[in-house]
Amino acid sequence: MKSKDDLEMSLESVIYVSWEESERGWGTRPDGCSLHLGEIDYRKYVKDYWDRQPDKINGLAPDEYSRPAGSPVEVFVSQNLYNRIKESENGLRFWKHQETKLVSEKELVYGEERSGWVGVKK
Repeated sequence: MKSKDDLEMSLESVIYVSWEESERGWGTRPDGCSLHLGEIDYRKYVKDYWDRQPDKINGLAPDEYSRPAGSPVEVFVSQNLYNRIKESENGLRFWKHQETKLVSEKELVYGEERSGWVGVKK
């Protein structure tokens, strides 16, 4: 079994962005996260996300959609997860239950900065 020091030494720094779901009549709730190698990848990922969304209908946002919540912050990920992010196009998206599993398996370790829904249980 790896010691805490060994585990921390094997982690890689990446950008974490919290996401929230907005649903008309229900409000907002945590909707997972996305992980990126850097700020440029994060910006491209979000731009691509919004480019894929439908246009407003009669000037109104869709009844349900996700959006970034808070600011990008540094987190740490296992080498395995880091390699998956590197192989992706601008980052990976994880739903809340997937994020919770990554944290419990120490694949994702939050940094000292917190933003968005990090650490919020709902």
